[in-house]
Amino acid sequence: AAADSGREPLQRPEDCCPSSRQLPAAPADATLAAATTEAETAEAEAEAEAGVAEAEAEEAASLASAALRPRFVFFLCEMMAIGLAFTVVEKFIFVFIIKELGGSQSLCGYSVAVNVIFEVPIFHFGDALLRTLGHEAMVLLSLLAYALRVFGYSCLQPHTVWALLALEPLHGITYALSWTAAVDKVKAEVPAAWQTSGMLLLNSAMWCAGRTAGSLLGGSFLQHGRAFGHSGGRALYLVAACASAGLIAAHVVITLLLRAAGQQPLLASPLAAAAAAGIEPLVAGGSAGRQEGWAAARVRTRDSDRE
Repeated sequence: AAADSGREPLQRPEDCCPSSRQLPAAPADATLAAATTEAETAEAEAEAEAGVAEAEAEEAASLASAALRPRFVFFLCEMMAIGLAFTVVEKFIFVFIIKELGGSQSLCGYSVAVNVIFEVPIFHFGDALLRTLGHEAMVLLSLLAYALRVFGYSCLQPHTVWALLALEPLHGITYALSWTAAVDKVKAEVPAAWQTSGMLLLNSAMWCAGRTAGSLLGGSFLQHGRAFGHSGGRALYLVAACASAGLIAAHVVITLLLRAAGQQPLLASPLAAAAAAGIEPLVAGGSAGRQEGWAAARVRTRDSDRE
């Protein structure tokens, strides 16, 4: 339009006034901004590391407080005794059957098949059994089944050796009930961040310490021991039956004394303690729901469960 009217076009401010143009930032300013950003990033990282360290310390303290509870220590000791008892059967029953009773290797194989078959339905309905019976009843029923089983072994004779197959379903009851209750008990007692460590404690007590002690003590007794006028495997399984019955009796007596004193039984879970204290809500049904209930009840009953 200016050209058509014969006038010169207007100049832009930046054309007539070079000082008004946007000049690039000075290098010093860029260096200062970068240094500030790096400092802020380092500070944020330090705060995050401090938070992680604090959280790890709190989790470690919560694991220690859970693992050192008297009831949990008793639970691990009881699982070690059950592991010892299992080993006495697993390692030496076939020696007893073949060498002392004249049984066949086929009979030993059939017995393994029978006891494994009876484990399957108990594991399948484990969640329902946990809700119905609870940890304590399942462990006591496991010990009772074991005592009946090994007492039955001690009664076998060469002409009744095949009656072994009638005793083997009790192994399914013993193993499946005790292991299901033990795993769920660890979930109940140990914080979620330390579940793997909790299972390590359980396996160390039951399958490391218990199995080692059972192998050493059972093998030595089988070779040199004598009890109730018998020796060898018959004496070993009579002693095992009496020891299992004694553990049941001790467990029941201590539980009754605790209840008489108004306290929770030996294998009381945090969820049961919360229920006794009237704490709501409690999550019931399903392993995931139980786990949430464990976490909430564990926090609320930590102080009141130190008797």
